[in-house]
Amino acid sequence: MLAISEILVPIAFTVLAYFLYHALQVLRQNLISPLRGILPSPPIPNYVVGNFKQMAENPHMTAIWREKYGQNFIFHGLLSMNELYTSDLKALNHISAHPEIYQRGPLFRDLARRLIGEGILSAEQEQHRRHRRALNPAFGIAQIRVITEIFVEKALELRDTWTSKITQQEKTIEVLSGLRSMTLDVIGRAGFGYEFRALDPTAGPNPLNIAFSDLFHSPKSKLYSLMRLAQSMVPLLKLVPLPGTFVLKNARLRMDNIGRQIVKESKTNLMASTLSDGGVKSLGKQRDVLSVLLKANMALGLPESQRLTEAEVIAQIPSFFLAGHETTSTATAWAMHELSVHKQVQSRLRDELLSISTDNPTLDELNSLPFLDKVVRETLRVHPPVTFIQRKAMADDVLPLSKPLLGQDGKEYPTLPIRKGQTIHMPIVAVNTSAEVWGSDASEFRPDRWDNIPEAATTVPSVWGNLFTFLAGAHNCIGFRFALAEMKVLLFTLVRAFEITAAVPESNIGPFVAGTIQRPAVLASKEEKSGLPLILTSLNVN
Repeated sequence: MLAISEILVPIAFTVLAYFLYHALQVLRQNLISPLRGILPSPPIPNYVVGNFKQMAENPHMTAIWREKYGQNFIFHGLLSMNELYTSDLKALNHISAHPEIYQRGPLFRDLARRLIGEGILSAEQEQHRRHRRALNPAFGIAQIRVITEIFVEKALELRDTWTSKITQQEKTIEVLSGLRSMTLDVIGRAGFGYEFRALDPTAGPNPLNIAFSDLFHSPKSKLYSLMRLAQSMVPLLKLVPLPGTFVLKNARLRMDNIGRQIVKESKTNLMASTLSDGGVKSLGKQRDVLSVLLKANMALGLPESQRLTEAEVIAQIPSFFLAGHETTSTATAWAMHELSVHKQVQSRLRDELLSISTDNPTLDELNSLPFLDKVVRETLRVHPPVTFIQRKAMADDVLPLSKPLLGQDGKEYPTLPIRKGQTIHMPIVAVNTSAEVWGSDASEFRPDRWDNIPEAATTVPSVWGNLFTFLAGAHNCIGFRFALAEMKVLLFTLVRAFEITAAVPESNIGPFVAGTIQRPAVLASKEEKSGLPLILTSLNVN
């Protein structure tokens, strides 16, 4: 026992000393922050967790603060580190346009690397530009046209699964889990040529799905996430086997091994079409995102410095899963919720969808449906799956504002001074539902608002649709076309097939926030988990 104590006591003192050092660094940063004395801040209930606990317990907390303090204020995260909250459009446009200054912070990148490796989600600067160049062909409009048939196939499979349940007298369906299975199958097949068979009730456990589930959907995922966050904040804790450490290690090992095999098989299939000069002649039947990426990465004349390494290619697989699986299923679930509440919108949408005479629409046919487009836009405006993002200033800067603000010191500020190291909270939901941008009914679901959008909406930083949902600038969502096409296919298939009715009162459905993603949930449920029960009635439309 003496030997163990001789080891543990120095470790405990070292960790404590590191915490104290880190706390002093945070205190110093807060004291010398040029924003101190300018911006208001909510009270700090606990100097260890700051306002973090309030935000974790109430997904509307920042909206409450925004109502009280305005578009710009300071709140405090873990260890009371101050974060600048801004929903000022001029400030957000400036941040989006300067990725060399405002980057995903070291803490986020460390977490991302440990979870999924050196993929696009953990890349910055030149590495990020290299990843984008390699991935751009895989997410272009021509590629999305090709893989739309996969979206349709899996949407029809989901439709048939739910129809079977309805005929067995199970009219109330928890739709989010089915949508997640569908998008999982899609991201497997269309993303990297892998069959999850999540919609197949006869399929056995899938090793890659188990690895993903261990990381992101285990019953203890919240605890494990906090432990990983603590290890990223205090690197010395990586030496301590905290809860979830071995889960992460084993899941990453399985993901990497399976990912390596997937990449190897994709390369083998591509090499079968190799020309005598070493170039890839065609993709043949390999039309998934990974195959297109590999073809671009193997292109003749591409400098070695621009090629992705094998580890970087493998890391795209969990990146595709993380970015493209949860978000689309969540957005579609929110759309179905709104349609269950607004039955006239649902009927009008169904009438338009039935004007297409096939169950297998092309992407161009889907994009020719104006009301479907408006329903998708309005869903992504009111219910963006990702609620916020963070950026960290890597250099001193001056942040422009749409209009001067009156500081706590009584002075007027047309800009905000930003010191290197400042963390900035960029609220997607607040921007998308801002009354200053969208009018007094900004929080309401009203698809026809897209017939005549306000002038202010044209200034929202956006890669698509005057919405902040897919971000803007160099770090906009590269897969937004993929997500939009998949969501349109799902709504096309499901709204034609089913009458969608609310199973619980509208007031009982609200956001369940895990990390940065807000999923629909029954708020009155004793179990804290996401899920959306709806009553589906088959319309026998073939």
